Amino acid sequence: MLIAVTVAMAAFAWHDPVVAVFGAAPVLVWCLGMARTEQAGLVYGVILVALAAWILLPRDLGLSGNWVPSVFEVCLFLPVVSALICALGLRAQRSGGCAGAVGLAALIVVGFLMAGSTVLDYAEGYTRNEGVWPGPSGLRVVEREAGCGSGGCTRTMEATGDRAAERMRDYLDSRGFTAPGYNKEWTCRIDGLLLEYKVCAGIKEISPTTVQVSWLI
Repeated sequence: MLIAVTVAMAAFAWHDPVVAVFGAAPVLVWCLGMARTEQAGLVYGVILVALAAWILLPRDLGLSGNWVPSVFEVCLFLPVVSALICALGLRAQRSGGCAGAVGLAALIVVGFLMAGSTVLDYAEGYTRNEGVWPGPSGLRVVEREAGCGSGGCTRTMEATGDRAAERMRDYLDSRGFTAPGYNKEWTCRIDGLLLEYKVCAGIKEISPTTVQVSWLI
């Protein structure tokens, strides 16, 4: 049950794949490799699921803000906190769980490496899909050539279809782009308690059926 709930949350948050994987991994490691007794397995499993929900559900529901952990914090802090929770669970069970411990250790190492890579990309302005691409279903979307400069790279796509601009605004809103941007055409998604991650997107209506969307970090 805990695995099914976690996988479902991760699936709905897959537009942010790094967060989805790291959010779900501790629950899977605990349930499949470390839980030995029914009572302790359930108690500590629920704690890990609650932690995963704090990370994944806001992304599932299109929420953002400084109360939502950023990708930096998910990669850096979640594996460490999860390892501590699992260590307490193992102590409560009075069991080793070597395979699970190896899995958590690997998760911590990969988390630090991924956090470092993400920080470098963010500092250099390397813009990924960021929950914007490929846009809402039902629109014909074509990506244009990215524009790169000293401040980083801005990606652009054009979407065509009925009520394209309105549907694109609704789509971005569902991805957490709710903070004011550089002007009325731009909106931003800002996450992070301590380590902020910000991505902004601008919508330019070209015609009633065509809209151009640009986004950057």
